[in-house]
Amino acid sequence: MSDEVPAKKSGKSNAFKEIVEERYAFVVWLYLIKREVDNKITEQKEQGQKQSKHIDLFADPAFIKKHFGGFLGVPLYTEIATLRGHTSYVSCLILNKNKLYSGGGDKTILIWNTETHEEIAILRGHTEGVLCLTLHENKLYSGSFDGTIRIWNTETHEEIAILRGHTDWVRCLTLHENKLYSGGDDEIIRIWNTETHEEIATLRGHTDEVCCLTLHENKLYSGGEDKTIRIWNTETHEEIAILRGHTNGVSCLTLHENKLYSGSSDNTIRIWNTETHEEIAILRGHTGEVWCLTLHENKLYSGSFDGTIRIWNTGTHEEIAILRGHTDWVRCLTLHENKLYSGSNNDGTIRIWKIR
Repeated sequence: MSDEVPAKKSGKSNAFKEIVEERYAFVVWLYLIKREVDNKITEQKEQGQKQSKHIDLFADPAFIKKHFGGFLGVPLYTEIATLRGHTSYVSCLILNKNKLYSGGGDKTILIWNTETHEEIAILRGHTEGVLCLTLHENKLYSGSFDGTIRIWNTETHEEIAILRGHTDWVRCLTLHENKLYSGGDDEIIRIWNTETHEEIATLRGHTDEVCCLTLHENKLYSGGEDKTIRIWNTETHEEIAILRGHTNGVSCLTLHENKLYSGSSDNTIRIWNTETHEEIAILRGHTGEVWCLTLHENKLYSGSFDGTIRIWNTGTHEEIAILRGHTDWVRCLTLHENKLYSGSNNDGTIRIWKIR
């Protein structure tokens, strides 16, 4: 029998949020000082000059900790910054090294520096909103309402190729070895060779939109509006099993060890055993569709149509906290070091939260 976990309530005041943002801005300012100091030291070394002693005061971690440690201490699960740049909803996020990529309804992909929060570049090419992103080596793949998948060089930011094949929206992308998997509103999962950009095969089985994809070892998991999760063999392309339990469409999937987590428009998150395909538990708490999921250590993060991000313990399945800040539904989540990044619908923001 499935376990049902109740919800809790928590929140932060606007005044508190402003204080935290000011503190975090100070941290960024210290980082910029350190970067400038490092550049100055390098320049002095190259010119054979004696290194200045006074310029590296604020670059000394011990000095900063001693004099500013108490001021800079930020409570767990606090919103520490907001990135603004998209003129429409933010639908997808992905990280690579010190770069955050965000796709939005304004047809663009914005690239951000994760340390300074500065906008680095804008990728333009899609003729409609960008719905999904994935990365492989030095290539960024983006799927869109325009039915195409575009490939970008992450170093030069140039567009490399356009993959055409889907006859409707491209909603989800994932990668395995030299294969790109894409799902969309045409109810088909298409498989592409990442070297030649050719379409290799198509997986047919869903009877409605394919909304999400994830991979584990030699298995591909796909969730759809037909309320099912389908499992495919990545070598033979055969359908292995169908997981049924959600009473509405499956919006998102993620994996951790031998557990598959699925979010749905029935407002629940269901947990499945990847070996037996049995349903282990149901997480209840969201009051709107669960749009996105991500994992970090022993915690599951879920974003929803209700505008909140909920944090769950993956061992006990208990809800730990609720993050409030977005003024509209949370469409996407990603993690980098001790930060959680969340993108929202109408408010067009990316919010950054302390998670460790």
